[in-house]
Amino acid sequence: MRKAIRVIILLALLLPLSFSTPGAAQNSFFEDRQQQIEEKKQEIEERQREQNALQRQTLFAISELDVAEAQIEEVDDYLKEVNSWIAAAEVRLGAVELAQTAAQKRVAQAQERAAGFQAEIVAIRLRLQNQVVEIYLDLVHEADFLLEDGDPNRNARRQFYVEELGADAQVLIDRLRQAFDDQRAAVRQAEQAQAEIEQAETEITAVLADLAELEEAQEELQKEWDRKRDLLQARIDADAQAQLDIENEISGLNRDISQIQDDIERERERIRLEEQRRRREAELARLAELERQRQVDLARLAEQERAGRFDDIGIPAPPEFFKPVEGEAGSGFGNRVHPIFGNVRFHAGLDFKNNMGDPIFAAASGTVIQVKNRTGYGNTIIVDHGGGWTTLYAHLSQYNASLGQQVEIGQIIGFVGSTGWSTGPHLHFEVRYQGSPRDPAKYLRL
Repeated sequence: MRKAIRVIILLALLLPLSFSTPGAAQNSFFEDRQQQIEEKKQEIEERQREQNALQRQTLFAISELDVAEAQIEEVDDYLKEVNSWIAAAEVRLGAVELAQTAAQKRVAQAQERAAGFQAEIVAIRLRLQNQVVEIYLDLVHEADFLLEDGDPNRNARRQFYVEELGADAQVLIDRLRQAFDDQRAAVRQAEQAQAEIEQAETEITAVLADLAELEEAQEELQKEWDRKRDLLQARIDADAQAQLDIENEISGLNRDISQIQDDIERERERIRLEEQRRRREAELARLAELERQRQVDLARLAEQERAGRFDDIGIPAPPEFFKPVEGEAGSGFGNRVHPIFGNVRFHAGLDFKNNMGDPIFAAASGTVIQVKNRTGYGNTIIVDHGGGWTTLYAHLSQYNASLGQQVEIGQIIGFVGSTGWSTGPHLHFEVRYQGSPRDPAKYLRL
């Protein structure tokens, strides 16, 4: 038993030393983990700045796409307008070509009639030549002398010959003149229609050339837009992937921070439990030491009891103790005839007569160091008041304090009972110094 007590005391002395070095290691652990958390947070801030920059780039690329699409739509609208012009020109060209065909038919008919009229003219000339060959010998070789040409002399002579030729010749001449007029009109119409056709063809050719240039420009613009769109889309996709990667990195960093914080909490819990264990072991060691001292004091007390002497030399001033109950004091401190066993025994305390269940008050402030049932004492509470002074309350019917509790003077810590070796309800009260009983009447304010 004594060997075990010495081991516990030795552990209690060594525990503070054993925890001095881990304390520094624990501080280093927390500092390292906190530094890691700060670094992770800085990385998160950097990734967020990168993410914001990527978002701005993406918005700029999307705006560029919108501008390119607007340009393409503008060119498409212009091409539609040009195509409507071409359609109208083609309709016009078709109408002109129809007019040209009709004019060409009229020209052919007029030429055919003119050819018929030419045969009649030849016949008329032969007939007239026979009649006026001698008179008009020098004139009949002029092929168109019968037609008006604005010359007064020729017109006068022509009128004379017409009158001479007679009605038949006049009819033939009129028909010939009409044929020439129709032929000239048809030729003019054909030439005018042909000119219109050529002009329309020139306009259409120019429009088609413009259209070809526009289509080529549109094709080049479409290619450039497609290329730019692909580049912008690729950049947008790359930025989106980069943002996703950054979000994943941020999530990973947050998980790392959570893991580090969990490590810190686990370490704190381990330290707390270790501290509780250390305190518990220290308390056990302290209680063991008190028990050891109590055993020493009891042995010394037994020796003193056999020798009939009690040494108060060197005892420091005790705290001020107040009466623990309302009842009157009875059996006092010292030798007496034991009420149960009937022999003379030393009575280490002061008994107070009370009723069952009366409250028991702490005689002074202190810490409860024992709450248990002890042989002879019954239900017992011991309060440590510091400086080696303790008070004991025995035969309790019920506890109202727990081990390790801090109690104030006058605080109810239990209730009067008759547990243990007792002949009735009362409080057995002791005052002890270093575990050695002292006469309570010397220290109580009754």
